[in-house]
Amino acid sequence: MDINNNKSDYGVWKFLAWCGPACLVIFLGSWGILAQNFPPVGADLSPLEIAAHYRNNNMALVTGLSIAILAWGFYYAWGAAIAQVIRRVDGPDSILANLEAMGATITAVCPLIACAIWVTIAVEASILAPETIHAMYFMGWVFIDMTYIVTSFQLLAVSIAFLRDSRERPLIPAWACWWGFFTCVSWFPLSLISFFKTGPFAFHGLFNFWVAFGTYFSWSCLMSIFIIKAVSRLQREEAALVAQ
Repeated sequence: MDINNNKSDYGVWKFLAWCGPACLVIFLGSWGILAQNFPPVGADLSPLEIAAHYRNNNMALVTGLSIAILAWGFYYAWGAAIAQVIRRVDGPDSILANLEAMGATITAVCPLIACAIWVTIAVEASILAPETIHAMYFMGWVFIDMTYIVTSFQLLAVSIAFLRDSRERPLIPAWACWWGFFTCVSWFPLSLISFFKTGPFAFHGLFNFWVAFGTYFSWSCLMSIFIIKAVSRLQREEAALVAQ
């Protein structure tokens, strides 16, 4: 193979790798802080209380949730960068790379739909009945929480692929891969949000908000750092090979 004619476009790789941190910063700032979801309005509130929240904080919610929708475009782009790095470990025809890319794409769609539902509530809050607002609010949480199985496959693909790395110094350390497995396990209680309005298994509770989102965002931060470093390392390795 003529390496000089088949060099990777690492500039694009790096741009896509940085889309991960961009998604996190934009989403946490818009959805988390501006739209007041740290912590979120609880599942135990009445329709009148949920409606009052959307009407009293209307502009902040419309602005924050509108920006949050944009954030998830960066996520699936980040997934493409991870898939490319996986192919350097698991081979160009890696099914794990394909699974990771599909998982990232579908994962991006779920919170995107959730935020679209919530911003619709905020825009139309003045004409919607409290019961409708309450139902749509919960629907958003179903999309963002109970679809965790798709993201689980993304994390499993990443963790399995990088544990297969036979380099003396792997691109992604093994402990970060195992953190991916733990993160997937921490999401199983999310299936219980339909049954609990209070306590740790409600969508605003200890397990299903703080633990579930905490493990996910910590995994995303770690993977962003390691993927950015991995792309730079692969570029150096290819440059050294070309120089030879």
